[in-house]
Amino acid sequence: MITLLIILQKIRRPLLNSVLLTSALLITSCNQQEFYEKEFLEAASAPTPEVTPPVVTTPEVTPPVVVTPPVVTPPVVVNPPVVTPPVVVTPPVVVTPPVVVTPPVVVTPPVVVTPPVVVTPPVVTPPIEEEEEVSICGELKLDDVSDSFTQNIAEKAKVDILWVVDDSGSMGNEQEALARNFDVFIKDFINKDIDFKMAITTTDKNYIGKINVDNFTKLTSQAAKDNKDAFTADFKNLIKVGTKGSGREMGLHTSTQFLSQFSDWMRAEAYLVVVYISDEEDQSYESNVTKYLTELQEKKAEASKFKAYSIVRKSLAKRSHWSDEQYNKYVKGYVGGRYIEMSEATGGPVADINNDFHTILSNFGESIVNLVDSFALTQKPINNNIIVSVSETEMTTGYVFSEEQNSISFQEGFVPQEGETVEAKYQACVANEEQ
Repeated sequence: MITLLIILQKIRRPLLNSVLLTSALLITSCNQQEFYEKEFLEAASAPTPEVTPPVVTTPEVTPPVVVTPPVVTPPVVVNPPVVTPPVVVTPPVVVTPPVVVTPPVVVTPPVVVTPPVVVTPPVVTPPIEEEEEVSICGELKLDDVSDSFTQNIAEKAKVDILWVVDDSGSMGNEQEALARNFDVFIKDFINKDIDFKMAITTTDKNYIGKINVDNFTKLTSQAAKDNKDAFTADFKNLIKVGTKGSGREMGLHTSTQFLSQFSDWMRAEAYLVVVYISDEEDQSYESNVTKYLTELQEKKAEASKFKAYSIVRKSLAKRSHWSDEQYNKYVKGYVGGRYIEMSEATGGPVADINNDFHTILSNFGESIVNLVDSFALTQKPINNNIIVSVSETEMTTGYVFSEEQNSISFQEGFVPQEGETVEAKYQACVANEEQ
């Protein structure tokens, strides 16, 4: 306020000065006029005029004082900075009501969900124990097995191989692959001078009577020594048994029938290896594979000298239009499970027919050659636990068990002497007699 007064005083002074100056000028001009008039009047001898009226200079200051309105004091209403009302922001304190969210504590009742704990009927635990016991052998029975061998180095390196080839309409490519990759299969036999004989039959039960026995003489180690190229050419020609055979593949049946019909072909002292090749499941008469296994093992004085190798369909891709039921039906009907069962029961390897035949035949050839340098077991030992004895003396070292070959071989310095007895004891899952 003091500042405004000072400003107004400063504004008044110049106004007053200008007013006074104006008044002075007016007075001056008036006095001058009067002077002339007076002079004139005196000359005329008129009465002396009164000079006082010009004092009408009073209009001076008072009207301009009206200039005071610039006292724009009303803006002093600038006191509205009394912005204190925003203090009304205190209402957010009303946010405290969300504390009413405490009612979710009512969610505690779901804790009553604990009753499902009653679903833990520990009664389920006992059956698990039973299943674990049965699962070791499934439908088979656990049995103690003892395999006995007599060391016979002179006659050991002999093997008879029977090829059982599917001759149905879908097997053309597979027969070609067998012929094309035969070289990698037979090379180790020739290089290690293995005494071998080979024969070929099919999965068609009607084919057996059409076999030309004379062909067997072309597929021997002696024939390979006489003329390796001719021997190889003969095998490649004979292994292509054609694709006009029965659509009901019966490989297990035909293998047993062939060995019964041509029993003279086998040598008592040699290993017997049957190689099954098929892209379909075996459909032989007997539903129990064990019956065919037993029949083949009985053809050898030592059951461990029979081995089944399989090149079969191990899986079947599900086609888009098949239902789960149809897929399961096809898998059971067309995957080579029966051949696989036969191989696994004798410790023989299994290969997928859809894989590379070069690798398959190379591995099979090496595996068969290794048989003549080892003692093959008749069953698969559980957990590979075996007790090996030579002439009734238990061996704790000096031998190796091959899980792939299911056989034991002796390291240098521990090889049994000619005529010594080798015994292997272990537990295995074997078929029940009633099955």
